[in-house]
Order: sequence, then structure tokens, then C-alpha cells
Amino acid sequence: MKNQLLAAIALAAIALGLATPELAQAAANDEMTEFRSQLQSLMQRMDRLESENATLKAENGELKALTEQLVAKQSAEPSKQTPPPAQAAAAAKPVDWPSRITIKGDIRYRHQQTDDESASADRDEDLVRARLAIEGKVNDAMVAGLGISTSSAPGNPRGANQQLDGEFSRKSTYIDLAYVDWTFAPNAHLIGGKMKMPFFRPGQSLYWDNDINPEGIAVTYSTGTLFGSAWGYWIEENVQTGTAATTATSTDTKMFGLQVGNRFDFGSTGNLVIAGSYYDLAAAQGRRPFFNGSSNGNSLTATGGLAYDFQVIDLMAEFNTKLGELPLQVWADIAQNRDADLDNAYSLGAVLGKATNPGNWETGFGYQLIEKDALFAQHIDSDFAGGLSDADGWVLRAGYAPLKNWVLNATYFINSNNRDVGTEYDFKRLMLDFNAKF
Repeated sequence: MKNQLLAAIALAAIALGLATPELAQAAANDEMTEFRSQLQSLMQRMDRLESENATLKAENGELKALTEQLVAKQSAEPSKQTPPPAQAAAAAKPVDWPSRITIKGDIRYRHQQTDDESASADRDEDLVRARLAIEGKVNDAMVAGLGISTSSAPGNPRGANQQLDGEFSRKSTYIDLAYVDWTFAPNAHLIGGKMKMPFFRPGQSLYWDNDINPEGIAVTYSTGTLFGSAWGYWIEENVQTGTAATTATSTDTKMFGLQVGNRFDFGSTGNLVIAGSYYDLAAAQGRRPFFNGSSNGNSLTATGGLAYDFQVIDLMAEFNTKLGELPLQVWADIAQNRDADLDNAYSLGAVLGKATNPGNWETGFGYQLIEKDALFAQHIDSDFAGGLSDADGWVLRAGYAPLKNWVLNATYFINSNNRDVGTEYDFKRLMLDFNAKF
């Protein structure tokens, strides 16, 4: 552009000179200097404009190239774009896992005094029990649970206590729970693994130890006030026959059971729960499905196997009401083994108050009798009469909650062992418990 302009000016000057030579000659002396100055200024301005124009063109090219690069990159990497709703939900899913997990546990410190007339001396013990359980939501219809607890070796099924001794030795822990709970229909559950007991037990009945967590498969169902459950449990694989030294067979001892019940509501006055259950211990007679080698009081054959099978019918009732402002619970539990001679068991008792909220207290009593072969003794309470059948006696209880999730309990057992077979002797046990839950 600058060259074109200079050419135009030169042509104009030549034309002017040719047309009027005299005028050009006259002006040459006066105006040539000014003309040259203006021409030089104009050329400098043109230089600046061309420079600025070139800069603008370069910047415009760079911006266009950068835009093309961004468009190409976005097209080649769609994952960097805003994800569709399904992808956004999937990406956010791992963040919500804490809301699907429940963690709970408890620690109990116990001082225990036992006066067992069959032992050479009384015994004082300090015990600790620690349990931790995690339950996670697998999906909308399924949860899975895992729990660990302390226990004496080799993992006592009826107790998670660890004795405080051994020069501050480490305390062993075991798998306490490991189950999957599938809600396959409304109010219907299929549970598999090592689980909490899936059936109703009345009041303070001690037919089952509270620390028992059975293993196998169970189904539970409820509708309105009706409820029921069925279970199949593994007791012992390749159970031994005869004496402990006898080689184990390929026979497996199992337990199959069923329970049905109903809750009758009486409005503000309380409710009554009535239930009946039946369990059969399959492939048990003549064999040794024992933990740690002990029958816990059940009758044995000459070679050490169980003398009887166990086909147990259990009828139970629990009535809950109020005495003034205090909750009152009265319960009864009656059982019979249809395959034995000393076959009856019954339990009854009452509890007034409930030590749950801070400042609340409770007190109660119970009486229980378990004839020698009325119940499969591997599962009865381990503290009543030392965990043996062929026993009866009283249980006295009291509890107080000083603070939230903290309960102090006192329990006193006054029992008699060998009630029907052998030499009768007294068994007394006092337990003072400090319970903290979280």
C-alpha cells in the first residue's frame, strides 16, 4: 500500500511539472522543503499502520489455531465433557459409601465370683469382652455383616469373655459374625452364614446362651402381628462316634428348626407374645457333636456318644405391660425333648423397669429347671449352673444406667447341679458388669 501511494504522489508531481514548467520551477525553491517534510511524516504513519496491521493478523491467526485445537481435543476426549446423568451418578457413587455402612460395638468388664461346691476352692476372676460389628448395604435388597469378638481359645461358642491374666498377654479374637441377609420379598429374609439367632426368645429365658451365633441358613417372615422362622444349622462335620479316639465318620450333625408366633396388642396397656418352636438334632445319637470334648451334662452311651436324640418342642409366652410408670415384663418358657427320659425344662420370671436411658433402673428374678436331656446342652446358658444340664435354681438381677450407653449390672445365680443323676451339689455365681456400647 505504501509503494502504491508513493507512486501516485510521484506521478502527480511529474504531471504538474510537465503541465506548468514555470510554476514548478518557481515553487521548487519555496515549497519543496515543506512538501518533503509532509511526505516523510506520511510515510512514517504508513509504516506504523502496516506494522499494527501485521500484528493484528498474527494474533488473529494464533487465536483461530487455538480455537481449532480446543475443538479437536474436546471431540477426541468426550470423557472430559459434561457426563450424562447416568455417568454422573456412577462417578458420584463411591462418595456415598459411608452412608451405607453401620458400625457398632460394646465392651464389658466383669468381676466374677464362683462358689462351686464340686471344686476344691472358690474362684475370683476379672474378665473382659469386646465386640465390633460392621453391617453394609450391598444393594436395595441385601445387607452383609461381619463381626469380631474376644474369646477364650479355641473360640468358645457360648462366651466371648477373655480372662485378665497371663502377665498382660495379648488377647485372642475370632470371627463372631459373617452373614448375608437378603430381603427377597416384603418382610421376608433369607440369611446365610454365621448370624444372630433369628428366632424369638421370651424374657430372660436361658435355654440359649446370649453369645451363641448359629451357623447355616435361616428364613424369617412377618406379616402384621404374625411372625415365623425356619433354619438349618451345621453343628459338626464328620462327627466322631464312640470315644474321642475313634476316627470321625462322614456323617454330619445338623439342626433343623421351625418357629411360629403371634403378638397380641392391647393398646396402651401392653402386649402378649406367644410362640412355639421345634428343633431336631439330626445324626446326633451315639455320636459326639461336642465343643471342646464335653457333653455339658447330657446322658452318654458307654462309648461316650449321646444317649438320646433331641427332638425338642418349646412353647413360650411373654407379657409386657406397665406397673405405674415402670415397664413390667413377665415370661414363661416350657420345653420337652420327645426322644429322652429326663426330658422336661421350664423357665419363668419377671423384670420391673428397664435400664436403658440415663437414670433408669431395672430389677428382676427368674427360676429355671433343665432336666438332664431336656435340651441339647451345648447351647444352654454358660453361667446358669456352670453351663450344665440336670440343674435348677434362681437368678436374681439388677441394673442401672448412669449415662447414655452405659449400664451397670449385677447378676446372682443360686443353683443346684446333678438334680436327678449323681450327687447333688450347690453352684453360686455373682457377676458385676460394667457395660459400654457405641
